[in-house]
Amino acid sequence: MIVEVKLNDIVVRKPMAIEQLRQLMASRNCSLGILVSGECIVLLRDSLEQSNGASIRIVGEAKLPFSILPPADNQWEGKHELEFESRVQRWLEELKLPSSTKKLPDHLRELLDEQIISLLRLGEVRAAGPRWSKAAK
Repeated sequence: MIVEVKLNDIVVRKPMAIEQLRQLMASRNCSLGILVSGECIVLLRDSLEQSNGASIRIVGEAKLPFSILPPADNQWEGKHELEFESRVQRWLEELKLPSSTKKLPDHLRELLDEQIISLLRLGEVRAAGPRWSKAAK
């Protein structure tokens, strides 16, 4: 599963963000992708019926209220995009706990069905790219 996190201007750039996620999913042979942007979460699946990502489709969307996201790590304070990524990452990590999934609004629980929650529980949630740290300065 690949999760793409975008903070800004999703209404205007949503088709471009979805296309970028489709390309990334196809290049990594990944059948499940999640786009989190602002207060919107979009789920994409590849049925694997066609090659090169041609069978990747949007299977659902839901509102992701900022209020359910945990606080960001202190090291990202003032860096809005990194703060948002940190909050989403921590939220995905917390979804491994059954008590966290029970707190989800119904529309989110339906979107993030048991299959996705199981993948989160089995895997490790981590950033794909390098992150700087204030301690490294």
